[in-house]
Amino acid sequence: MKHFVIFLLFTCFSSFGQTKSFPNLAYGKSTQQVLDLYIPDGNLSDVPVVILLHGGAWSMGGLEYTRKHAQDICNQGFVVANVDYRYVTDKISAKDLLADINTAVNYVSDLSTKYGYAKNGYHIVGISAGAHLALLYGYTKKNVKSITALCAPSRLDSPEALEFLKKTGLLDIVEKLAGTNINANGINPALTVISPYNTISNIPTLLIHGDADPVVNVSQSQNLYAQLKSKGVETKLIIREGKGHDVGMNSPETETQNIKDITEWILQHNK
Repeated sequence: MKHFVIFLLFTCFSSFGQTKSFPNLAYGKSTQQVLDLYIPDGNLSDVPVVILLHGGAWSMGGLEYTRKHAQDICNQGFVVANVDYRYVTDKISAKDLLADINTAVNYVSDLSTKYGYAKNGYHIVGISAGAHLALLYGYTKKNVKSITALCAPSRLDSPEALEFLKKTGLLDIVEKLAGTNINANGINPALTVISPYNTISNIPTLLIHGDADPVVNVSQSQNLYAQLKSKGVETKLIIREGKGHDVGMNSPETETQNIKDITEWILQHNK
């Protein structure tokens, strides 16, 4: 009886029928190596599978940041894995966070036989720090069909980014992310390696950014968009006028539009 009640608590309905949610599935040994899996009803053989990554400056937050967005995307008929990952420390850097994401993707792939969705060829969506990781993962692992990045820090080795990091006290976190100390001039190849701007590959990329973002300047997405275009990568940039770092995801009307744009981009590239 207890298990039946728990099942009902994580079952909801959408315009596409019944959807099921399986929370806090462990894909690794760390308490943060967990994910929520959202599965719509029906035949899943051609349904897009989305890997969703939360934000939090690589050092805070968790699945609670993106649970509503994960459910909203699932309600459009998509399989969604809302993935948590470890925080950066003196011993955990970007390569470890990317390894977490890769392990989570493999875990989702392993579950495909049980639930009937695609075993590979997933789409990755991230917000803020999660958007940075989505871009970096998508461009370097080459096993995703599309990337969507909302308010993404994309070039951490630019003078403007470094100056901002110093002003906001985030330089220490980025040093942990890069796995090295940054000298007074900010000249460090490790920052270039973890900047998606410098790791671009031919993965269709949707960028969404608020032009009033006080945390990650809109120029980060504008410059990445220009670089993608120059390299012939299919891309689209959506600027949310007057929106800050949440890109309107905390406003019902704008969140609905963001979800619509995200799901349309994914469907367009789910081949």
